[in-house]
Amino acid sequence: MKIDVIIRTHDVGNVHDDWRVRYCNLDKFDLIKGCFNSLINSIKSVKDHEINLTVLDDHSSQKLHDYFKSKKSDFDFNVIHLEEGGYQYSAHKQFMMCRDSDADFVYCLEDDYLHTETAIQEMIDSILLFQEKLQNPNVVLYPFDCPRQYNPPSNCFLVHGSDRHWRSGMYTTNVMFTVPQIYKDHWHLFEKLALNYDGDYISEEKQNKERIVEENTIHRIWGEGHAIRFNPVPSLALHMQFKDQEDPFIDWKEWWSKYAI
Repeated sequence: MKIDVIIRTHDVGNVHDDWRVRYCNLDKFDLIKGCFNSLINSIKSVKDHEINLTVLDDHSSQKLHDYFKSKKSDFDFNVIHLEEGGYQYSAHKQFMMCRDSDADFVYCLEDDYLHTETAIQEMIDSILLFQEKLQNPNVVLYPFDCPRQYNPPSNCFLVHGSDRHWRSGMYTTNVMFTVPQIYKDHWHLFEKLALNYDGDYISEEKQNKERIVEENTIHRIWGEGHAIRFNPVPSLALHMQFKDQEDPFIDWKEWWSKYAI
């Protein structure tokens, strides 16, 4: 199997308000470095599959550029320095690369996900299992068991994956492991999300206005039954973002000491 892993990186700002503190309280460079290390370690543990890693860097610091250069001696990957900047441009570019990939699977990824060593291997093994059992190629995996999706409870079912349980659901960020055909078949939703995304969900002026976010774009794909979405229980990757995304049953510091080196 051939898998394309495409990650967006940017260490000098956040798509959400810069004043919001991540629960890990790490600066963006250190966060990206640790998460990227965990991704490399997870890719290197995959057996019998071809993994191609591409970094889409959105005008990051020279410090991060130097880090990427140093990592290439450990694992070969491609870095593309984007000509234009901003979430809309970088997300659109990433979605286009996923859409146009000739790989069997694509892993579309953001730079603040901390992976276990087995994450990529388990996603490959489990998606193949789900496709076979469901007789359906349109399976989407989200590697994080987001705690806020348990309250209020939603209709879901649990299944056996290759090494753990997986839970059906309706939630993802831009991060997903799936087939390129998903991006081809639903391009209008991915493009709408990329070009019109509004991450400002704090300010009062936007509280009662419809904003373009995942819930009213790409979530329609699995919400309307065009694909089946699963996440692992427990997580294979942690979203190192805000307090309401901190898993109450996983010690992120222990994960950091294991996987971010």
